[in-house]
Amino acid sequence: MTSPPGRNIDDLLAALTEAIDLLRVRGDDHWADWLERDRARVANGDAYGLIHIKQAFGGMGSINDSYPADDPEIGRLLAAIYRIASRLLAEVER
Repeated sequence: MTSPPGRNIDDLLAALTEAIDLLRVRGDDHWADWLERDRARVANGDAYGLIHIKQAFGGMGSINDSYPADDPEIGRLLAAIYRIASRLLAEVER
């Protein structure tokens, strides 16, 4: 991945870890597994992890259908993940 190292990636990895933990507590292994695979990709420098994160948020049955942004516990965290991943992907695609 040709994105600049530093805070954005660290923030994304931290947010993903927190979201994965919350999803597991809620018993939502499907989305926890999805984000865990993407976290590993991003941590290893694979930009596909960013693309795949964004795919979780589009269409019917997406993660934001289950956890809207106004959900105080996890929805806002997921909104931040989408925002950071989008920003990082835009940097990679430049």
